[in-house]
Amino acid sequence: MTEDLDPSGLVFQMRTGYLLGTVGSIVYQRWAEVLAGLDVTPTQAKVLMALGEAGPLGQQRLAELVGVDPRNAVSVVESLVGAGLVSRAVDPSDRRRRVLALTAPGRRLVKKLVASTARNDDELLASLPAADRETLRRLLSDVLHASKGGG
Repeated sequence: MTEDLDPSGLVFQMRTGYLLGTVGSIVYQRWAEVLAGLDVTPTQAKVLMALGEAGPLGQQRLAELVGVDPRNAVSVVESLVGAGLVSRAVDPSDRRRRVLALTAPGRRLVKKLVASTARNDDELLASLPAADRETLRRLLSDVLHASKGGG
């Protein structure tokens, strides 16, 4: 039914899922380019930024925060410890547990990651007024939360 076509494109291209998927691909591609320039993987970046924001954490809690299976987190943490970006110490309150924290080089890298992420957000959302940006973030957060069974 060509008479029902949106003049700016095909009807399916205006569906929320299509739009979110397409924008998500663009965002991920830009983020991957930034991370490649900083020599970190997406999972390493999430771990580093979580430690930068939350401070020292146990490995189990860190894996929960970044949405990584705890078994898979081991190799990520090992790579970051090996690169000198994260330190691992015995938890004084529970000697069986290890606490992870950023090292000085790790903190410097997190500053670059945060700045790059903010710059990408600004570039992507440049056409939107500030109030619309906040509305978009809130709505996307609501959809994400609901999709995980939280609402």
